[in-house]
Amino acid sequence: MLTPGEVKRELVRRMNAKDLAGTMELIADDAVYFWSNGSAMRGKAAIAAAMQANFDSIRNDTYETLDVTWLVQTDEVAVCVFRFRWTGEINGMQTSGKGRGASVLKRVDGAWRTVHENLSQGAGVRTTAEP
Repeated sequence: MLTPGEVKRELVRRMNAKDLAGTMELIADDAVYFWSNGSAMRGKAAIAAAMQANFDSIRNDTYETLDVTWLVQTDEVAVCVFRFRWTGEINGMQTSGKGRGASVLKRVDGAWRTVHENLSQGAGVRTTAEP
């Protein structure tokens, strides 16, 4: 069984691979996500639709979490805060963003699942024309 830290790292790995089915395996059915662009998704179906839209619209992208700090970790719940950054190509323009995040994981049927993620925008999104 994966630890909360392993689930967090695996979630990022699967997202970068654009593996929607694999990503959704690590998210609880009743999860709530708040993204730095102001989007709010409630439930796995809404989160999957938003992720698929990102996968479809951003090319050559990478997403990473940095400085992950676990604030709480019990046998049933774990909470972390982190910094994130991403880069990619949207409509032929190189784009990037960064910010801060918080994730809440809980045990669901014996396995750790993300039940909440809250991302806040950092210094903003930067878009540059392709050289």
